[in-house]
Amino acid sequence: MNTKIKSILKNIIALALILALFSFVNIKELFNSFANLTILQFSYLMFISIVLVYISALKWSLFLSSFSSPNRKTNTVSSEVGEIPVLRLFNLYLVGYFVNLLLPSFLGGDAVRSWYVGKKVGQHEAAAATILERYTGFAAMILLASGFIWFVKQANLEIKLLVGAAFAGLIVITFIGLSTKVSSYFLRYQQIEGVMKHFKKIQDAFHLAKKDRPLLYKTFALSLLFHSVTVINTIACAQAVDWMQPPIWDLFVVLPIILLIAAIPLAPNGLGLQEGAFFFFLTGLGATPEQALGTALILRAKSYVLAIAGGLIWLYLKFKDKKA
Repeated sequence: MNTKIKSILKNIIALALILALFSFVNIKELFNSFANLTILQFSYLMFISIVLVYISALKWSLFLSSFSSPNRKTNTVSSEVGEIPVLRLFNLYLVGYFVNLLLPSFLGGDAVRSWYVGKKVGQHEAAAATILERYTGFAAMILLASGFIWFVKQANLEIKLLVGAAFAGLIVITFIGLSTKVSSYFLRYQQIEGVMKHFKKIQDAFHLAKKDRPLLYKTFALSLLFHSVTVINTIACAQAVDWMQPPIWDLFVVLPIILLIAAIPLAPNGLGLQEGAFFFFLTGLGATPEQALGTALILRAKSYVLAIAGGLIWLYLKFKDKKA
């Protein structure tokens, strides 16, 4: 299918989903739920988002520092460069948010931020660090959901099956990432030889990370912290629309599912899908339709503010590159 047609269809799906969600709520009550949201409160909500991005940038820096260390005893992932400041990685993370607004998936932003870092540490190293940063986040998210699901009364069979499927997906991804037999098998096909050579480099990074236990402990701890703050972020947004007591432990279970649904490439940047998932699960946890959609809309607005900041940073980087 033509790329332009795909893009149009995805935008139509997003618009249809958003319109459908608005049809389920009382518009007046929805806007009333935002009435008490002050600039000071929104600044607090944005501060939480900044903390989340900083945690991700810090975790990314640990992988980059490890893979680009000149003391590494490997011929596959090495680069004798200095460490990249976390602040620069933070800025590149924001650039990723901006790119995700322009492209129909979450992968575009990762590719761009990885490319910018790769100019300094090497593209293989940057790609490996970016993938592992995402992987550890995904693993922590699924493991948290798998742990809390047994203590949440609202976790019905359907939710347990969804979490179980995500856990199975995690096992498959881990197996592919570590199995040298898989890469050796596909390397035999000349049509994808170039792609598989890149994959082999990334797979080497998986093995390096596997051997570096302190690195894994630190990054996994940061991933757990990130998803804990994600729950706090959702609670803060819920309270901003007068849902004062959302169930904390239930959110540890449903948020991973919501984020997985939002990542399905059916709409640009998960628009409509993410809001629909929040609407479905939060109303199931006791929120009114207006509170559920209001929470989702605030979270979306926050991501757009970050994206705008990322766009300004990207313009600065392009201007700096031209000047150089």
